[in-house]
Amino acid sequence: MDWKNKLPVIQNKLRFQLYSRKYDGMERVFEIFTECDKDNSGSLNRYEFENFLSKIGMFVTTQEQSELFRYYDKNQDGQVSVVEFLQSLQDSMSDRRLSAVKAAFQFLDESATGFLSVDELRQKFVASRHPRVVTREKTINLVQEEFERALNKYSSNGRVSEENFLAYYASLSATIPTENDEYFVNLLSGCWAINSSANYVSAERLNQIEDTFYEKIRQKTRATEDEGKVIIKLFRFFDADNSGSVSLNEFTSALERLGCTFSPVEIRALFNKYNVSKNGRMIYEELSKSFASKGAGETNQFSSGREVPFAVLDKVKKELLRRGLHGIRGLGMVFRRIDNNQSRSLDRNEFEWGLRENGHQLSPLDYDRLFKYFDKNIDGSVSYDEFLRAIRGDLNDNRKRLISLAYQKLDKTGDGVVNIDDIKALYDVSFHPDFKSGKKTRDQILLDFMSQWDTIKKDGTITLEEFEEYYKDVSASIDRDDVFELMMRNAWHLS
Repeated sequence: MDWKNKLPVIQNKLRFQLYSRKYDGMERVFEIFTECDKDNSGSLNRYEFENFLSKIGMFVTTQEQSELFRYYDKNQDGQVSVVEFLQSLQDSMSDRRLSAVKAAFQFLDESATGFLSVDELRQKFVASRHPRVVTREKTINLVQEEFERALNKYSSNGRVSEENFLAYYASLSATIPTENDEYFVNLLSGCWAINSSANYVSAERLNQIEDTFYEKIRQKTRATEDEGKVIIKLFRFFDADNSGSVSLNEFTSALERLGCTFSPVEIRALFNKYNVSKNGRMIYEELSKSFASKGAGETNQFSSGREVPFAVLDKVKKELLRRGLHGIRGLGMVFRRIDNNQSRSLDRNEFEWGLRENGHQLSPLDYDRLFKYFDKNIDGSVSYDEFLRAIRGDLNDNRKRLISLAYQKLDKTGDGVVNIDDIKALYDVSFHPDFKSGKKTRDQILLDFMSQWDTIKKDGTITLEEFEEYYKDVSASIDRDDVFELMMRNAWHLS
């Protein structure tokens, strides 16, 4: 039997079992996983993994169990780590589900800032319209409690970013079988009252609005121009500070000048579609590229541009995740080594060379897309700090708290400075999977850990800022707060 091709079917059995047990999200799955992890190592051996499957009601053949274990044991160390397991389940959200989540975020983000306040989300969440409440499988209070816990995990500084909003729904999606897309979409639209809202603009209506807008532009396009250039001219007139971007009000004025009579809600929906940076301003070059392609055809001026290269970023992130906890840290070291003049920026050749040296095999077009997007000033250079921040994202409040607790434990004098020898003395490698499996000795793992600090000031000390910077890189490879907390408590013996 072709077990490799059967793996998606087996994994979907697992999702179905979680779904049938009303596990909406990975929180309860994580709890069962840790219950089976008898030595608190953050990973399961073959026997513990079998016990885990049994506890969630997943009964498979010996061969299917072997294939599942091999599949989740990404680094082939004879252990299935909680990181490997949860990441694998959450990686495969369908295009339909992903589109629905993005549409929901856009609907909720009325100011197009890229963030939603926790208080606002609490007010807008309608637990009574959750599918499990409608079918009386769960109470309104239980659904509300589960949502409140999720808000605490996925928020930072009282806000939820689009990335964390997607991560939350990736966790929910992981416990819903692939054939239940309709359930997932209904869950989204119901809990956020999307379909019944006067502020909702359907995808079909948005396409009609864009077509009307395009037709107005086309009518003003001369034979020697393309629609993209006309867009640039139009918005430059309203771009008061010459920033290359316009606010929602300026965007509205430009549409009125063209004679477009859309409602405020429809204008905002169109604005949000091209407000890629989610900062309340739309870079109108994004819209010009789209219209140039739609009308006169792609030109050299608009063909690749600065569209967000999600697919390419995903390739880079997956390779870094495959390298484990120090993946992003390693890439940063490569970039700093190549940066001979210490400008903290790289030209096009240096940028590609650094990625290649770190093992990222991309096409020339992919390297171009990445570079052009992160070349924010269009000066032929990319800030690698900005690039790494985009890859790793922000720390939420819970993770910051754990990092601060670990640092306080190290900072015995309370002067805000930790000696590097103190870190070496207190760091516990006994729970490290490579140590447990015998692949590396204690000294080898410790040496690997200490080598990660070669970017700090060469004064033998580490500040809280430097300590937090290190764990930002580590955090990027760990999706779930529970897993991050387990790692921190094991490594630094936090009570």
